[in-house]
Amino acid sequence: MKEILLVDDSRTILVFMSSVLKSKGFKVYTALSGEEALQVLSERDSIQFVLSDWLMPGMSGIELCQTLKAREFGRYIFFVLLSSKNDQDSIVTGIDAGADDFVDKKTSVEELEARIHAGFRTLALHNEVVQKNIELDAAYETIKRDLESAGDLIQQILPKQKHFPFLELSYISIPSAQIGGDMLGYMQLDNDHVAFYLIDVAGHGVSSALMSFSVQQSLSLLSGEASIVLRHTDEGPQVVPPEGVIDRLNQIYASASTNALYFTMIYAVLNIKTGLLSYCCAGHPPLVWHRENKTQTELVGHDNFVVGAFDGVEYQADSIQLEAGDRVWFYSDGITEADNGDDQFSEDGLRSTIATLNKYPTQQQTSMLVKSVQDWRNTENFDDDVSLLVAEWKGTTQGENLCDMKLVRRATAQFFE
Repeated sequence: MKEILLVDDSRTILVFMSSVLKSKGFKVYTALSGEEALQVLSERDSIQFVLSDWLMPGMSGIELCQTLKAREFGRYIFFVLLSSKNDQDSIVTGIDAGADDFVDKKTSVEELEARIHAGFRTLALHNEVVQKNIELDAAYETIKRDLESAGDLIQQILPKQKHFPFLELSYISIPSAQIGGDMLGYMQLDNDHVAFYLIDVAGHGVSSALMSFSVQQSLSLLSGEASIVLRHTDEGPQVVPPEGVIDRLNQIYASASTNALYFTMIYAVLNIKTGLLSYCCAGHPPLVWHRENKTQTELVGHDNFVVGAFDGVEYQADSIQLEAGDRVWFYSDGITEADNGDDQFSEDGLRSTIATLNKYPTQQQTSMLVKSVQDWRNTENFDDDVSLLVAEWKGTTQGENLCDMKLVRRATAQFFE
């Protein structure tokens, strides 16, 4: 039954109108003042419809309306103001105070009933919207918790070991949302070769994160015919060159009819014995090569198409010869395209900043670089995912056959065989 609170300082009017409204099927509560009305509403939170006189001693109908319409009251009240004043100024005053309707006391019972029914229809629509918002908030909280869990999982599958004979690694990964579209990693292919990769899927959110995870899984498979990074022959496994790996990824993801995403990536293979680094940039920013002996920092890269957009793309690779102490940096454009309102940080800005970090240990350099960009932007937040991976080749002076990255614990098996 629809509930109405009737407020009037006249007992005669209360008795008469209560009788009329009850005969129309409403459940009626009464109050002789605004103060009493507040007490009734506090005791019965199911009441959302108030029909109140304007002129009352103490709290007037206007003041009661303003109190009920205040945000701190806690629930929506449909408020109808009753008055013998039917002039335009009175109507405007009542509506400005927050009244949902204004009814002349001389109005017929039939019209009053119609207006009350119209008010309850509005009230029902409001309550439906409120309930939908509550359900949406609950769904959002569930999604938020799931995304936070997914983000934690993505962080957990990032590689753990960073110190190896011949090689030292450092990385940082900062998603712009709860989960991002960047993925980085490294893995030992055989006794002589280590592979590095950094993937940047277009867009953000769940679909981008799932695709980056899928690509990472494709890269991490080191055994069997399905491996795209090792070619298994009668003579044993052979390392697939970088352009061959990216070409195979393009065949896999460009042929997926339901896939509307693409990604840029850099894939590199380092011979840890000789320091020869072969790499392929697929629509990805160039790597940064810090040459320790020459105290020189330069951008090294080439043009290739993105991965996963079109079939039949041919990819080209290149190589550089590292010397002991050289570092190579892989990064996503979230760092170079970061802006401070006027300028982008830029690839040249990244190169220059890396050159200033040379005196610090490799393990500190990624976090220091990110801090430099944050200070330059005057904010800790980024508009895009930020990923950095730096690898320092230490040379072969520590002895032969010392580098055994297979000793990584099984929890990071997706990165190491």
